[in-house]
Amino acid sequence: MKTTNIVSLIVLISILLFAQTSCKKCNNCADEKLVTVPVGGSSTPVGQWEMSQAVQHSNGTVTSSISIVPESITLINSTTADSVTTNIYFTATDTISGIKCVKLSGGFGFTCVNNSNQAIILDGILPQKTQCLDLTTCCLKSQRIAYEDISEFLRCPQGRTFTNGGIGIMGIIENCNGQIDTMQLTVQF
Repeated sequence: MKTTNIVSLIVLISILLFAQTSCKKCNNCADEKLVTVPVGGSSTPVGQWEMSQAVQHSNGTVTSSISIVPESITLINSTTADSVTTNIYFTATDTISGIKCVKLSGGFGFTCVNNSNQAIILDGILPQKTQCLDLTTCCLKSQRIAYEDISEFLRCPQGRTFTNGGIGIMGIIENCNGQIDTMQLTVQF
C-alpha cells in the first residue's frame, strides 16, 4: 500500500512537471514582426508614402517604377492614361508600441473637355480603407495599406478627354497605446 502511494505521488509530480515545462508562454512576442506593447508608452507612429506606376506600352512590354515619397513632400505629380496604373501605398511603423490601425480616406476632382472644348468638372469621395488589428499584448511593428489603380477615379465620360485633376489622400495611424498621427498626400495629374 505504501508503494502505490509513492508511485501515485511520483506520477502526479511527473505530470505537473511535464505540464509546467512543456507549455509555451502565451504572451511571447518573439516574432521579429511583433513588439511587446509597453504600458503607458508614448512613442509616436511614423508614416511613409510610396507611389508605384506600371505602363503598358503599345509593343506589349510593361515597365514599372516605385518611388518613396520624402517625408516633407505632400504633393507629387503623376500621369493618367488607360495604359498607366498608379498605386499609392501608406506604411505605418512604430517599433516601440506597434501599429493598431491604418486608415486611408480622401477625395478627387478633375476636368474633362469635349471636342468643342466645353469643360465639365467632376469630383467625389474615395472609399475609406481601414486595416485594424485587435491586439493588446503584442502588436505588429508596421502595417501597409493601399489605394490601387487610383486613376480609376479619374475616368471621363464617353466623348470627353481628361485635362487635369488631383486626388487628396489622408493617412491615419493609431499605435497600440492610442497615439494617433495623420499625414496628407496630394497626387496631381
